[in-house]
Amino acid sequence: MSSHNISAVLLVRNEEPNIRLCLEGLKWCDEIVVVDMESEDDTVAIAREFTDNIYSHERVIAFDIAKNYAVEKASNEWVLLIDADEMVPACLAAELRLIAEKDEVDAVYIAFKNFILGEWNRAKAWWPNYHCRFFKKQSMMISERIHAYMSVSNTARTLYLPPEEKFAIHHFAYRDAEQFISKLNRYTTIEAKHLYDDGKKFTYYLFFKSTIKEFIDRYIRLGGYKDGLRGFFVCIMMVMYRAVACIKLWELHENKDDIKHKYDKLKNNIIGGY
Repeated sequence: MSSHNISAVLLVRNEEPNIRLCLEGLKWCDEIVVVDMESEDDTVAIAREFTDNIYSHERVIAFDIAKNYAVEKASNEWVLLIDADEMVPACLAAELRLIAEKDEVDAVYIAFKNFILGEWNRAKAWWPNYHCRFFKKQSMMISERIHAYMSVSNTARTLYLPPEEKFAIHHFAYRDAEQFISKLNRYTTIEAKHLYDDGKKFTYYLFFKSTIKEFIDRYIRLGGYKDGLRGFFVCIMMVMYRAVACIKLWELHENKDDIKHKYDKLKNNIIGGY
């Protein structure tokens, strides 16, 4: 097997609307690896049209937690880590193939063209939004922390591709507010747990600092206002993300189990009155 061969790796769950076109755009890879998390639709059946390398993983609250497992399933040295709602344009595919053949770098940062609420979000908060998604396995360390789950080795040779549409991964992210809020609920639970494990406690200062800073950074400093009403709504939802993470941190310290027992006692008192 050539050291220039490339494995595309996907983690999926109920991605029937997205996965076919994503995989169609990965046929240039030497191997496609799909790790499914208990999908309840035709995700796996569609994936089998493109690859036999399909693995099962228990359902977890956020995919980041299991990405190390998925990458380990790749048999090639070069890995393209991609989600089902992302696509690789032909120019980017050709460039990544050339990079692997030249073998002059170990990790490649790729710009992301993020579509949010139906349009490409061009604000600096979302573009070019670089992520290292093409790398040699030994150059990447993957943890179970969301949003900070990947770190490139200090000795790795890195490359940033130009911030051009033809070299960007196209990410068809949040279709609408409902999908955003659904993901927000899952990810804020993990975010709060990380803060709790790090010894952080809820304070008014933490709450207002994180939410106000989020709005100022995304809407003003990074130009979210340039995307009009859509940009404003996206910034507000990101502020919601920070607020809910802080609230869930407070709940962890308050101990939700105690609240459940308190409610059960009050309910039983009501029944006792009959």
